[in-house]
Amino acid sequence: MKAMAIHMPGAHGELTEIELPLPVPGEHEVLIEMYATSVHPADCRILEEARIAGGERPAACPFVPGVVVAGIIADTGAGVSRFKAGDEVFGLKPAAGSGGYAEYTLAKEDELALKPPGLSFAAAGGLPAAGLAAWQALGAAKVSSRDRVLVHDGAGAIGSFAVQLAKLRGATVITTISNDADLDAVWGLGADQAINSSGQDFAAILGQSIDVVIDTAGGRVLDSSFAVLTSGGRLFSTAGPPDPAQAAQQGVQAGCIIPAADAFQLSELARLIAARRLKAPAGPVFTLSVEGLQSACELQASGKAPGIIAITIGQQEPGL
Repeated sequence: MKAMAIHMPGAHGELTEIELPLPVPGEHEVLIEMYATSVHPADCRILEEARIAGGERPAACPFVPGVVVAGIIADTGAGVSRFKAGDEVFGLKPAAGSGGYAEYTLAKEDELALKPPGLSFAAAGGLPAAGLAAWQALGAAKVSSRDRVLVHDGAGAIGSFAVQLAKLRGATVITTISNDADLDAVWGLGADQAINSSGQDFAAILGQSIDVVIDTAGGRVLDSSFAVLTSGGRLFSTAGPPDPAQAAQQGVQAGCIIPAADAFQLSELARLIAARRLKAPAGPVFTLSVEGLQSACELQASGKAPGIIAITIGQQEPGL
């Protein structure tokens, strides 16, 4: 099978196309014929540094990145009970194992859910990482209908899910955008207020009126977000850890969310999409190749990608 792999650990590792034998599923694993994946920051860090995300131990090489999977189950291990061959699934794998940038990959059954009916594989490939990050951030913040929630970059991958999921919890949702071209997108997601942060100071506009901040930008945006929180507010970031000293000084709850696979949450995201209560935002699409992945990661790093960057594997959706 074709795969995109890193051959050398360390700063000089390079991504190359290689042929690997078809993997055999273990007792609680499934073999997935891949149709799509997406670009995740963990993948881009691996490609940039040729290391496991977060600067941990060098990856055993050849190492195939790709934490997001979307495809059709080709085979199952003896202990698998939730899925069968032919099921269309999507899910999230740990960065340390990865394997999504290939024509076939293995995944544990508790890392997967059935793909929403009618949703393309390209769209499903963008759902697990961004959707779970938003779901888990809102859950950690215990967002309810009583809350005023600020979501940074509501037109982005994680932000677009966070806006919608916060509205489904009954919250009042304010979002920042980077340009006025994103206004229609965030209104369509249900945002109650949008602030163009490229020309306006969101902290000066909002004052201390926000119960929950969901940060997807990090850096100065994250640091400035403390200023808008009410007493006892909550701040959760998917882009980096908030300053614990500042959180303690203000008496607010703060934390960093790294999305983890959760079969129930994936199934709930699928249910909401199937019921048309949640939209999977479309974004740029690249093909599985060295050049495609490099271009996709450069776009992701620029912060200018609308929606979620998808990677398609193969020429078409199955059955077309």
